[in-house]
Amino acid sequence: MIFLHLVLVFLLPWIVCICHLYKKDKQVIPLIGPAFSILAFTINEFGFYFGFWEVFPFPEQKTLSALLFNFGVYPVLASYLIYFIKKYKHPFLFVFLMTVVTTILESIYVYYGMVNYGNGWNFFYTFFSYLVPYVLIYLYHIYLKRIVL
Repeated sequence: MIFLHLVLVFLLPWIVCICHLYKKDKQVIPLIGPAFSILAFTINEFGFYFGFWEVFPFPEQKTLSALLFNFGVYPVLASYLIYFIKKYKHPFLFVFLMTVVTTILESIYVYYGMVNYGNGWNFFYTFFSYLVPYVLIYLYHIYLKRIVL
């Protein structure tokens, strides 16, 4: 189970990202990925602290259990979000779609018992917990464009 978790939320996203996205846009990963990892760490720490969720396979080691998400699938999805916005425009559409996709991915984890919700947390709140950082990363992208990177 731990190996599958490692492959699905860390290795596979980065393999796809490096083999596909890096060839298309060499700047988006190093500029967006680390910033989104910081947002993911921050949001996950609040969620753990207030008991809104726990992540397996290490529910007692809260930060460790979310580490693969924070360094894996989350920065990869945020990098793709900015890539799609840069390529196709329509930022609000892509922010909404990426939020929906990420919420669906998490719902699969909830279904299989890899993430458990607590203290009244639900998918509605999950949607907004992804929407806010995706909007923030889009605003960060606008800021980066202004300083001409």
